[in-house]
Amino acid sequence: MQCAKYEDLVGKRLLQNIINSNGMMLIPNETILTENHVEKLEKFKIDIFDIHVEIVQLVELVEQKEEQAAAAEPEMKVLVKSAKASARGLVKQTNATLQGIENFIKNTGKIPITDVEEILLPTIMEATQNQNIYKLFAELKAEGDYRFKHSIGVAYIAALLGRSIKLSEQEIVLLTTAASLCDIGSIKLPASLLHKNTELKPDEYELMKQHTILGYELLKESDLDHRIALVALQHHEREDGSGYPHKLIGEKIHLFSKIIAFADVYVAMTSERPQRSPLPFYQVINKLYGDIMASRFDSRIGLTFLNLLMSAQVGSDIILSNGKRGKIVLIHVNDPASPLISVEAEFIDLSKTKSIHIMEIIG
Repeated sequence: MQCAKYEDLVGKRLLQNIINSNGMMLIPNETILTENHVEKLEKFKIDIFDIHVEIVQLVELVEQKEEQAAAAEPEMKVLVKSAKASARGLVKQTNATLQGIENFIKNTGKIPITDVEEILLPTIMEATQNQNIYKLFAELKAEGDYRFKHSIGVAYIAALLGRSIKLSEQEIVLLTTAASLCDIGSIKLPASLLHKNTELKPDEYELMKQHTILGYELLKESDLDHRIALVALQHHEREDGSGYPHKLIGEKIHLFSKIIAFADVYVAMTSERPQRSPLPFYQVINKLYGDIMASRFDSRIGLTFLNLLMSAQVGSDIILSNGKRGKIVLIHVNDPASPLISVEAEFIDLSKTKSIHIMEIIG
């Protein structure tokens, strides 16, 4: 069906991809349109009569957690489920936009600044607002190229960290843009290297590391803020100087680069890759905490994030290394990887014992 007015599009599902004059994806097929989508359609002067939509049945918006929705008013129920549908649409839209930006760079050798600022950034900022981290990453698992999923995940974690350490909204916008483009230099690398499904050989790894320099050179020639290029260069540097490409130490690494470095590693460890499966959650937490204690990552940034993650796990069932089953009761601010556990009729403080640790978090 077609609508006579833009406002009539809200709540309806697109039946085709919406493309701008540069060939960039504005909104992907099957997106349930929100007011923000409609504003974008008007801004880019997409003819209303070229937009084909269908009515979304309310039953399609009702999914998961029926016991929670049962207590809600019908109007609230629709809003909650519509938000979930919107989250999937945002992930799809961001994935498609990143693909379009990559194609544009391959064809022209330039960064499409307008598309980054007016399409990519608003979409990612919308995706990072009020989204549960576990739900967002569940949505990411269903989407195409793992490189784009990685970029979306890193941007989300970076925005979350930026807000947690009280950066200004302007800084968060810049940080999020930098995170979404930090690996842009990889498009200059051989496709066979990017899509290799086995571990990289030493010479291949050295070549892969060049994406930091290639990304920096590409971004510094654009009109984007110079810190975005700096992040592309520095996001694999480490606090102790063990990173690349320049083995920078501590204060020589920009704050944005430190945030994105941590986000990058977390997303890499928890994501499905061509070379390996994601690591179990408890292994990720322990590895990151160990790296923080070894001064590979900024402790304020790292502990802030681990506390956010582990606080969400309070009340979760776990299995300990001694085979016993317990429940997470309390998180230690300075040692979030070793919480207080309730086991049968006793409590075990994992921060005070090295002989027992969490083997699995059941949820």
